Amino acid sequence: MPRFDLLRRPQPLVGIFLAIGGWALSHQIGSESVLDDCTTRGGGFVILVSILGLIMAAAGGIYCLHSWRASERSGRSFLALTGMLLAVMTSFAILLQLAAGMILPSCAA
Repeated sequence: MPRFDLLRRPQPLVGIFLAIGGWALSHQIGSESVLDDCTTRGGGFVILVSILGLIMAAAGGIYCLHSWRASERSGRSFLALTGMLLAVMTSFAILLQLAAGMILPSCAA
């Protein structure tokens, strides 16, 4: 039975899930706190959650970069490259939400 060592043979899907999870966390919690539950949470909470999501997306991109460098010429290399590009796109979306958390008032809707 082969052992799966995620540091020696990184799987690009882990990085993709981290990038998607960081964006989903930032987007969902940020929109719920600004639009739905604006009486208890404000811009500071959105900024904190966005920074956490940005860290997750960056970690996913770095993990995909490590996977891209370590993998042989196969579908894993292409999947790792796709994961890096996805991490860049989701990080840009998170940065825009971070800016919106600084600009918008706590009850924007």
